[in-house]
Amino acid sequence: MNATIFNALGEQLLAARKRRGLSQPALAKRLGRDRARISELERDLATDRRGRDRLTLFAEICDALDLMPVLLPKSRVGEVRALIGEKGEQQNRGAAASAFEELFVDLDEDDKGEP
Repeated sequence: MNATIFNALGEQLLAARKRRGLSQPALAKRLGRDRARISELERDLATDRRGRDRLTLFAEICDALDLMPVLLPKSRVGEVRALIGEKGEQQNRGAAASAFEELFVDLDEDDKGEP
């Protein structure tokens, strides 16, 4: 079975959490979220369960463009951009938004205007 973008993201998120010595409850507390939401995300990514959010669209675009997202420490972004040939683009964009703001939306907010 070929690994999907969701599987790769799930594996990387889980490994990053464990490298930092954080349990799901500790990460949930840091985020102000319920531990079950952390568990659900890790499980859904590992099993390729697709939800209705920006992460799904992001993964579909990556598939269409034959790209694989990789998680890396923010402190190494400049080095990676230099390796792949992006010249100073991030520096001209200002401060990077959080990954959460870039990838996720609150589904409750999306549903408010729908009948």
